[in-house]
Amino acid sequence: MLAGHLSSLIVVYAFYRIARWLFKSMFFRSPFHDIPGPRSESWFKGNLGQLFNAKGLPFHQGLVDRFGGMVRVYGFFGDEQLYISDPRALQSIVVKDQDSFEETPVFIETNKAIFGPGLVATIGEHHKKQRKIVNPVFSVAQLRQLTPIIYDVADKLAGVLEREAVQRQTTSGDSILDMSEWMSRVALEMVGQTILGYSFDPLDSPHNNPYTSAIKELIPTIFSLSLVRQFAPFLSTLGPPAFRRKLVDWIPNRAVQKVKEMSDVMHETAQDILRKKRSALTQETDTSEFTRAKDIISILLRANEKAIASEKLTEAELTGQMTVLIFGAQDTTSSALSRILYMLSMHPKVQADVRDELRTTLRAKRAEGDLSGRMTYDDIMALPLLDAVIKETLRLYPPVPFVRRTAVKERTIPYSETNDDLNMSSVTIPVGTTLFVGIAGSNRLESVWGPDAKEWKPERWLADGLPSTSRPRLPGVYSGMMSFLGGGRSCIGYKFAQVEMKILLSVLLTKFELSSTGDTIVWNLSQIISPSVQTSSANGVISEEKKGLPLIVRLCEETF
Repeated sequence: MLAGHLSSLIVVYAFYRIARWLFKSMFFRSPFHDIPGPRSESWFKGNLGQLFNAKGLPFHQGLVDRFGGMVRVYGFFGDEQLYISDPRALQSIVVKDQDSFEETPVFIETNKAIFGPGLVATIGEHHKKQRKIVNPVFSVAQLRQLTPIIYDVADKLAGVLEREAVQRQTTSGDSILDMSEWMSRVALEMVGQTILGYSFDPLDSPHNNPYTSAIKELIPTIFSLSLVRQFAPFLSTLGPPAFRRKLVDWIPNRAVQKVKEMSDVMHETAQDILRKKRSALTQETDTSEFTRAKDIISILLRANEKAIASEKLTEAELTGQMTVLIFGAQDTTSSALSRILYMLSMHPKVQADVRDELRTTLRAKRAEGDLSGRMTYDDIMALPLLDAVIKETLRLYPPVPFVRRTAVKERTIPYSETNDDLNMSSVTIPVGTTLFVGIAGSNRLESVWGPDAKEWKPERWLADGLPSTSRPRLPGVYSGMMSFLGGGRSCIGYKFAQVEMKILLSVLLTKFELSSTGDTIVWNLSQIISPSVQTSSANGVISEEKKGLPLIVRLCEETF
């Protein structure tokens, strides 16, 4: 019976949306009538089926290439939305008028249900309060303390890969390993150890931690529900939490039930870890920085204890931060690392140059008497070519190619009518309008990056190749790109992600040489981009596609 009531409510909501669309289209002129864009693919779902499609990355890039940095697209029932990658428009949305453009209700309500009231499920002053207390745990001083922990995990992975490479060696002497799978595993173990002081994956044996499975499967499952999620704000208004939970229990959709189960696993694990952390902190008798737990949640708990009453995070907020930080750092980092390794395998000269840069630094440290084979935080952050490879890969291939915002206040924002930045215009955005912030699209604009914007050229980040200061700049928090966003909702852990990736790459590239297998690798959109291997028949028809990034892995003759 309850399922029937839910279906009826959804039907009523759908009729309401249809009636609202008909009323607006009959009596009001569209504020976006002059803005170009693709035709609606469907009266019911507009362009959403193209935008939220595993093979939709070319469609996203095509919007920018064909129509410019301000594009009209369609949502449900003819709802007009904007796809924006123009630098001036993004400056208004992300920085100048950021309080007028919040996360969408779909994003907030879905995340609140899955993660609890953490950073990705709060807006306005609530979000600012949480960010204020979480921000300091990602300071440079804290990152220096985490460097040895990251090295420990990276060294362990290198040892495991060496063993795997020997075991899988073919008659040709090559070993083929799925580096996407290994990057996923090591990224989760790194964030587990550094953020929680907890091991999710031993790396040297099969993992069967239910939390590990939940984290890895969550994003693809949520993405498969992209259209269903549009009803989340409506469902969130239906009665108290216990009633809404019952509604979810009755939804006859396997993906919905899977998300519910994964959310329960993450929440229960976070509560258990938080109890143990709090207990361990109460037993700390030595307040020395050398002996205290250095993981991020321990630091956050100490900071929370010292905060004034009005700024303290509740128990639910603390577990929400734990789950969000783990979730947010794992998939994006593994996606970025997979793409970097792939690009280096396709550009062996760049890979060799990065390896030489690493070895030069390690030899200098050895000459000074440091035989650890490790670099300090300052060493690792001062490697220009490694830094350039990471920046260029994140620019051209951001793990998250777009995010969405909704207008909570009416604002008029400027934009360039064409991608060559010559003709200026403006658009008034009414309250309730959904915006797509085109991260990948803006990162590839020729008006910002030059005529080679769509080429992978790490040298553009070296001293003689930096973008001209006369070109428009993107309002990103990281090196003038949008990969970590900007403003008050920029990625809070972007400096942590850089250290993590640099240390892992420095360890792997000094021990292994990576090269392409010749397989056809395709990159799929599931909110966070991931690779898969395509197999085609003799006539070119795709016969199989499976997740993974197979690369040839060889041991270097000289290791450190």
